[in-house]
Amino acid sequence: MSDSAGDPASTDPVTKAAMRLEAAVEKLAALLAASQERLAAGTETVPRAEVAILAERLDATLGRLRLALAEELRGAPEEEEE
Repeated sequence: MSDSAGDPASTDPVTKAAMRLEAAVEKLAALLAASQERLAAGTETVPRAEVAILAERLDATLGRLRLALAEELRGAPEEEEE
């Protein structure tokens, strides 16, 4: 399975970024689940202001990603017209 060197997706920066983002989301989901277990046990409280700030940052980051992917899908017409 380590024969990804010939796979164009393994060197594509957009694909690599998407894979890193997916891994980060999975890690956040696991951390959230663990935190919810601690909340249910009464051993942890949620700092609501920090959660709100993190949510805003994630929304902004995902928005930038959506724009970048949309631009990637459209291609670069200026380069093709030369």
